[in-house]
Amino acid sequence: MITTLDKKSKSKTKFYEIEGQRVYLPKGISAETWRGGVQKLIVTSTEHGKPKRLSFPWTLAGLEEAKALNDTYKKEVRKYGADFGNITEDEKRALDLWRQYTKEAMANGFAYASAYEIVQAGLEGRKTTSPTFEALAQFYFDKELMRKTDGELTEHAETVKRRLFNHICPVLGGRPAHTITEEEVEAFLNSLKGIDGKRASVNTREQYLNLLKTVFKFCIKRGQIPATYNPVANLNPPSKKKIEEPETLSVEEVKRIFAFVKNTPRYHKFIPVLAVGFFCGARVDERAKITYRDIFVGGRNEIYISAANAKNGEARYIYPSENFRSWMDFAKAHGVTMHPTEYLLTGNSVKQRRDAHSSFLRTLTRETGIKLPKNCIRHTAASFMAERHGYTSTANQLGHDIAMLLKHYRRAITKTEAEAYYNITPDAV
Repeated sequence: MITTLDKKSKSKTKFYEIEGQRVYLPKGISAETWRGGVQKLIVTSTEHGKPKRLSFPWTLAGLEEAKALNDTYKKEVRKYGADFGNITEDEKRALDLWRQYTKEAMANGFAYASAYEIVQAGLEGRKTTSPTFEALAQFYFDKELMRKTDGELTEHAETVKRRLFNHICPVLGGRPAHTITEEEVEAFLNSLKGIDGKRASVNTREQYLNLLKTVFKFCIKRGQIPATYNPVANLNPPSKKKIEEPETLSVEEVKRIFAFVKNTPRYHKFIPVLAVGFFCGARVDERAKITYRDIFVGGRNEIYISAANAKNGEARYIYPSENFRSWMDFAKAHGVTMHPTEYLLTGNSVKQRRDAHSSFLRTLTRETGIKLPKNCIRHTAASFMAERHGYTSTANQLGHDIAMLLKHYRRAITKTEAEAYYNITPDAV
């Protein structure tokens, strides 16, 4: 086991070595050494108030199985709550009374209603109002979304905020949750417009529907409203959309981009962030958060993405290619300062550094004529990394599972293309 210290957050992160790879064990998975020195991965959960433990082999395949089971447990807790299966004394008394009633009814040949119907009828009318959708949206944004980002308004959080309070709330925000109907939600989704003023795409409408589902589910789970007040529970996306391959750049396009920045001295300062994106697959927010201290940690050929900087809150290591190092050396030799505390982008906040990144990408498109669709840099890196390193290693370095990698991040790349990609060096462009 290896423990690293994040000097910014002062938090310690433990890593383990499995089949020669350094891995991080998420919460719920632990490492144990059994008799005879055999190491095992242990997934721990609670079932009906009692602890439950399952072991998996100390292999990368075993780790993937353990993560899959652990994710299932987490989804169950999110869906049903941590106290699912626990019965209070009041609930026990009600159950005992119900069983006595049904026993007597059956003995005397009487039909009886279901317990659910009786409780539902008894609670009818007890609620006189419910929170407005705007109150629920604010509760979700403050208590869940901002919690996940440690209070930082990330690019994703900004998008969610805009959709909730600029688009949804003007239509549904003032309405008590229990008065909103399926038909009204469908009418709102169908009223959405795209940038061109035409009806929003199926993909956009599905994103808004999923956001509404997320808000209602979270507020139900946290006791803000009962489950019967969910108008989107039975709504499905407008239609099944075709999953398109992720947009990536070709080897020649990437070469043209690096040739442009190499031959334009005023853009040399952007070489490190481009190299981290194209050859290491770091997310946009991660590129805006990491410092030069996180690169080549301790002189080793690895980049550290701390839990505080990672989108999913799980620390990981990226193992950069040789051409990444050659571009870093080129940038340093041409005046780019790389002080350990400096960020790869200029700006006093993550938002400012992210904006600087976006502005530079627009400049690249204008100067090179190469279109740069959203996330295409990360998608390009993922595709070439998968061909060179395999799915498991690539998924670990990207901070995703294999299913997510195959569905959203990778497209087919030949071995010849991969070799050409990792030969993009300052001497080759």
